[in-house]
Amino acid sequence: MVRKRGISVLAVGGLAMGAFFMSAPTFAQTAIEQGQTLAKSGSGAVLACATCHGAKGEGMAAAGFPYLAGQGASYLDEQLQEFATGARSHPVMAPIAKAMNRSQMQAAAAYYASLAAPFDAKALSGHLDTYPAKDDAGAWLANRGDWSNNIPACIQCHGPGGVGVGEQFPAIAGQPAAYLREQLLAWKQGKRNPGPLNLMGDIAKRMNEAQITAAADYFAGLPQAAKAAKAAKAAAAPAEGAK
Repeated sequence: MVRKRGISVLAVGGLAMGAFFMSAPTFAQTAIEQGQTLAKSGSGAVLACATCHGAKGEGMAAAGFPYLAGQGASYLDEQLQEFATGARSHPVMAPIAKAMNRSQMQAAAAYYASLAAPFDAKALSGHLDTYPAKDDAGAWLANRGDWSNNIPACIQCHGPGGVGVGEQFPAIAGQPAAYLREQLLAWKQGKRNPGPLNLMGDIAKRMNEAQITAAADYFAGLPQAAKAAKAAKAAAAPAEGAK
């Protein structure tokens, strides 16, 4: 151990490492704060995100604007980069993303990832339509897939209840039906980056438009449908107990 004026180099190194790890949350918090400013106020040519995506990142279903709250930071950052490069097209998002620098993209992504999702993820993930009605195409595709056309169940990647899995598979439950349909058609038509292993591009190309609409409608209404099913089950419980 080398000592200099009574202070060991090892001790100094330990103090430096300690300072680094103590400051890491500060860096993350700073990014979230920067993202919050962008979301609420914008910056120059970067329009305030809340204008389209809501004050709490809850989206605007009536206009077809998706919610961002609770989505993975790396997924959101990647989408902003793709809007900027043209790998994903949108008349509103493309110019905004092109006006953002990398730190702004990362900050906005970190901020929205830090927000609570606009649904009860724990409750929704416990909702499974394991045996949907044969004529309910949306529920069938979401939970069972269409293996005759090599289409896997949506929940295999997006999780039970469509609440998302990890950083790269976003939550789709409760997204506007118009938005979900638009994205599936974009993948089907080759207008959006197909993602890792061409996964979404290949799946969407094997779906017909009726299936696309059915799946979009199913996931858009899933949070409310799951909530209603839970309430119905709770109401039926006392009657069952009385027997």
